[in-house]
Amino acid sequence: MPDLFAGLPPIFYYLTTVFLGLCLGSFATALAWRLPRGVSMTAKARSACPSCGHDLSARDLVPLLSWIFLRGRCRYCRTPVGFRYPLMELATLALCLVFHVVFGMSLMTLCAFALAPALAAMVDIDFRYKILPDVLNLTVGLAGVAAIAAASVFAFDAPSHLVSMLGQGLGAAILYGGLAWGLRFLFLKLMRKEALGLGDVKFFAAAGVWLGLSPDALAAFLMLSGIFGVFIALVWRKATGETEFPFGPALIASFLAVLLWRGLYFVVI
Repeated sequence: MPDLFAGLPPIFYYLTTVFLGLCLGSFATALAWRLPRGVSMTAKARSACPSCGHDLSARDLVPLLSWIFLRGRCRYCRTPVGFRYPLMELATLALCLVFHVVFGMSLMTLCAFALAPALAAMVDIDFRYKILPDVLNLTVGLAGVAAIAAASVFAFDAPSHLVSMLGQGLGAAILYGGLAWGLRFLFLKLMRKEALGLGDVKFFAAAGVWLGLSPDALAAFLMLSGIFGVFIALVWRKATGETEFPFGPALIASFLAVLLWRGLYFVVI
């Protein structure tokens, strides 16, 4: 595959990844705050302190550094700002760096970068509200479609490759989503218990676009989801005393593990 990012020293691309990762991390915190509250991402031009409502200036919004220099407090009302915001920014940055290291720097990797803020926000929202917003599931799926389209640019027969890979992605989305819906239906009918929420079912479908029709990928995704789910359930019950736990983080962890293990199936070698 032609390398459109060759010619400059590697440090340039790593610094670019760090910059993009921190900016996307800041965006992830905005997603995590606004989406559960039904606030549009375009409803207000500038972010504001949730405690005092004061508009935040550019110097208040520098990813990670603003939180450090302000010692974890709002500049205007001095209300403490929790660790979750810098942690989300760091998690988003870490994901971007991992994608860069594993996949190299390419158009497809830039599409993978779009996953980072969506997944970071999904984990935070699911832990706090036990929901996976539709718009974030859609973002994961559309980022996969964009990555397939980017990979097809380098194919010998680009239109044929695009149609073939989109067919695999769509087929996998139907397979993964249908399987998840079937599990949800069986648990509701046989055990009168909701094992998977509808947001989880939609995430299954979105993950399928990235993972494709490989039986190994599907088996690994299901197995790891169960393992991570049991671990999170035990920790959640110990920490909160609740038996119902958010399953989304387990799905996201297994999705990332399989994606990094298997790679981008739609890339032309």
